[in-house]
Amino acid sequence: MEDAHKLSRRATQASVLVAAILIALKTWAYMVTDSVSMLGSLLDSMLDGATAFINFLALRYALTPADEEHRFGHGKMESIAALAQSTFMMGSALVLVLNSFDIMLDQRQVTNSTIGISVSAIAIILTLALVSYQKYTLRRNKSLVVEADSLHYQGDVLMNIAVMVAFLFVDFGLIWFDAVMAIAIAVFISYNAFSVGKRAYEDLMDKQLPEVEKQVEAIVAKAHGTEGCHDVRVRQAGQDIFIQLHLELDEELTLWSAHEIGDRIDHQIREAFPNADVLIHHDPVKT
Repeated sequence: MEDAHKLSRRATQASVLVAAILIALKTWAYMVTDSVSMLGSLLDSMLDGATAFINFLALRYALTPADEEHRFGHGKMESIAALAQSTFMMGSALVLVLNSFDIMLDQRQVTNSTIGISVSAIAIILTLALVSYQKYTLRRNKSLVVEADSLHYQGDVLMNIAVMVAFLFVDFGLIWFDAVMAIAIAVFISYNAFSVGKRAYEDLMDKQLPEVEKQVEAIVAKAHGTEGCHDVRVRQAGQDIFIQLHLELDEELTLWSAHEIGDRIDHQIREAFPNADVLIHHDPVKT
């Protein structure tokens, strides 16, 4: 588990590094091209840098073990950070839309399109490398912060392709296409912001996880010596899943046998969900 947590930390560190490189490149590209679609890409990278740093700090806190004041751990800090990331994304999209309309009215010329295309190509390569590492991390350890960051960077690949297309159209004299593409980027950022914010809100509100619930019920149904279960409750806090259930057992069973069955099911659930905190209540039933 410690190795998986280290992967999550390294994923956030890699995100900060990539964002810093892209901010520097895109700032230079925007200054020499005066392209509003490049401005949109720059704003998004600046957003990435800010949220990546916040995510790095949030993840360090979220992975802190439970203590006397926080018996269920600190995992919800991931959801709080993801919700903040969603808010920043919405603000960035709004700024981009306002700048796009301003560019349309001024009919500002885009210059040095070759530089813009080159910077966008470099951004695509760096972003794809980061997303690959984030996906590798998520296969080892489910982190809402890393997942939200990865989702956003996957969108960045499409965004950088859109910027390249905008420069190509501008070269053909379609100046207005730069602003139109920037508005499309803003819509895409808003969609991602809503997805991230919705997931974070659901985690903070302890939304039931139906897929996990079904898997737990299936584990109990297959287990020898049980009569089923009810009141299965599942919630997530960061990378940790909290599972509670009432286990139905034959009322004639001895205390030792009931305890053995409960321990066996507890072990099977933890095997299926390594980050799970499991609480089982034994209910006697007539058979």
